[in-house]
Amino acid sequence: MKIQNFQETDFLKTVDKIKNIGKKLKPDLFIIYMPYYYFENENFEKISLALNTPHIIISSVATIKDSNILYDSIGGIAVKFEKKGYFDIKSIDFISKNISESSSFLKKNLILEEEGTNLLFSTSSNLAVHKILNSILNFYTDKIRLYGGIASSDAPDFRTYISVNGRLIKDGFVLLNLYNISSFNTISLGFIPVGTTYRITKAKDNKIYALDGLPMDYFLRNILKNTGIEVEELDPSKTSRILWEFPFLFYDEEGYISHLLVPMMYDKDDKGFAFYGEVKEGSLVKLSTGDSDDILQDVQIRAGEFLKILNETGTKPDIIMNITCTARNFLLYSDGVSKKEQEIYSSKIGDFPFTGFLTFGEIGPDRMGKPGKFYNETSILVGLKEK
Repeated sequence: MKIQNFQETDFLKTVDKIKNIGKKLKPDLFIIYMPYYYFENENFEKISLALNTPHIIISSVATIKDSNILYDSIGGIAVKFEKKGYFDIKSIDFISKNISESSSFLKKNLILEEEGTNLLFSTSSNLAVHKILNSILNFYTDKIRLYGGIASSDAPDFRTYISVNGRLIKDGFVLLNLYNISSFNTISLGFIPVGTTYRITKAKDNKIYALDGLPMDYFLRNILKNTGIEVEELDPSKTSRILWEFPFLFYDEEGYISHLLVPMMYDKDDKGFAFYGEVKEGSLVKLSTGDSDDILQDVQIRAGEFLKILNETGTKPDIIMNITCTARNFLLYSDGVSKKEQEIYSSKIGDFPFTGFLTFGEIGPDRMGKPGKFYNETSILVGLKEK
């Protein structure tokens, strides 16, 4: 693949750049990330008209190009296939209303690893997406390559958008089948488990009501000691400021970390503690903590793993995509090191083009390689190479 990555803060300059790339490269596909508000004004039509090529646009609070992460920007890649590569785009809307149909849609349209790689981009319908992915996790073995992310925004209600060739999607996902494109990945967590392991004894959808038979507010009051915040005050805003650095680690029955989820809010009406993803009764969980140093140390390790894959296989990726969590980057931003994650990846892995965006959830394989795991506060690094 021939790749042209780009990143701009000025909208009109972005439109001009897209037009110039279209004339010079004559790409087969554009993947673009931009702030949510451009989907809500006349600029959405302007950028759609500038794209005479099949395209996917995803809302995001920040974009990644090479060693740089830039907030409130427009970025992405233009893709020109040079060998056997080609693609297909499929999409579905209103996934929250019909989980079963959406699961069947995904099962039907995923391609096998021998055929290529799947990229899945979704609006911020986290609970629906997590349920859909859980339904396929045990359906497939490791013969599927599936990566992706949930669109993000800094809107007060966290609304997000995706568009496919000018058609707006508000509650759905887009599946990009990349035929004859091989892929490989690493996943960075960077959070350290602390304290006791608990079993979820009461839960529904994305809410936990009890751990080991004790109500959630009992645990939350202990966590919030000395913060000046009452449990009942944990709306999405206060939760992000206080508890995003304490995600819950979920364990499988063998004792391995399965994934982690970020707290969303406390529902004072039903006394449930909500997360950005589905939680299930019987799951084993443990509180975790991490600061910028922990995250960046893990990034160093995962960058080394990625480089080892390149060296051992002799692979030179056409593009490397960093699908990285907004909550994770919020912690880095708060500590004044918002650029460090991408700088480490770029400097350690080498002179390859990077692209990526900040997400409300990440999609990748589990520790055994099964596709369809839903993550929070992770960075999933994906290398793509045309066969």
